[in-house]
Amino acid sequence: MSMAEHSILVGKSYRTPDNEVREVSGMDQGDVVYRPVAKTSGPGVLWMPAKRLSLAQFAAEVESEISPDAV
Repeated sequence: MSMAEHSILVGKSYRTPDNEVREVSGMDQGDVVYRPVAKTSGPGVLWMPAKRLSLAQFAAEVESEISPDAV
């Protein structure tokens, strides 16, 4: 299930149905700038390069907001 566009906020993290975690780092002219985040085999997380999607597409692809500790 997708999320409402007004629910997507900078600084928040969201999960896709495929379990990808996306942290929103900015909004720019109707686009969402985000970084996929993945757990490493040891302690910590791996930050992938920033990506951009339209707000509508990003909201359609994520299903829930998650706590930063839930990565």
